[in-house]
Amino acid sequence: MPDTTYKQAAGLIRKAEKISNLPVRVTWDDTLQVGAVLHLSEAQWSKQLRISVNPNRPDIPYLVGVQCGLAIRFYTQREQRHLTASQTSRDKAVSEFRELGYAPEMAKSLAENLLAQLGSQIRSAAPLIKLSAQIFRDYPELRDSQLTHFLLEKEDGERSLGIDAAKFPEWILRSHQAINGANALAADYLFERTDFFAPFKQAGFEAICTGLVGDVTGSKADVSDTELVNAWLNRLDLNDRFEWMTP
Repeated sequence: MPDTTYKQAAGLIRKAEKISNLPVRVTWDDTLQVGAVLHLSEAQWSKQLRISVNPNRPDIPYLVGVQCGLAIRFYTQREQRHLTASQTSRDKAVSEFRELGYAPEMAKSLAENLLAQLGSQIRSAAPLIKLSAQIFRDYPELRDSQLTHFLLEKEDGERSLGIDAAKFPEWILRSHQAINGANALAADYLFERTDFFAPFKQAGFEAICTGLVGDVTGSKADVSDTELVNAWLNRLDLNDRFEWMTP
């Protein structure tokens, strides 16, 4: 696959290379379960910013641009804290799954896996909305690919509205759906549309999602990831469910 596949991301590539003093290298991996991954953990010894991209995706320029943007945020902020579920939260979630009829081992497995997934979603979503708005504003050459990306993600986000509520603790499911709705609303704001958020609005998520997106759009230009995530934890009433860990 030729390098020109992601030439629209050249501006962000140059900026990432300048701030990190490392070259950006894009590699292809058709086994990825997501569109792209930035391998920051290996940058110190590999002396490069390696981005793995699924070559079958139609939104490759935007994927590369976003990963470069994440690298820029990292080297600007130097934040390395991880968001994790507290032990109390894990114990409560296990009890809640037991109350829903799951066997002990299954309840424990579901609680561990879903809390990890929700924590990862919360940790990344608000900073990504901030980043996507900056890319839309500053890199118009990526807008077509950006719209392709949002259209590709649209179906997955809406699918969460059809999850059987009887199988999950309400707070886990509603938080997951609200974050997906915030992503959809942000896409509508950027591209002056109404169809991304419409299903979430019909499902009653307008107030919470408007607040979540407002936490991002109303933040200062140099807001840290921690500040954005803390605002979302507060709005989603999850302050006692997750905590920051420093490696």
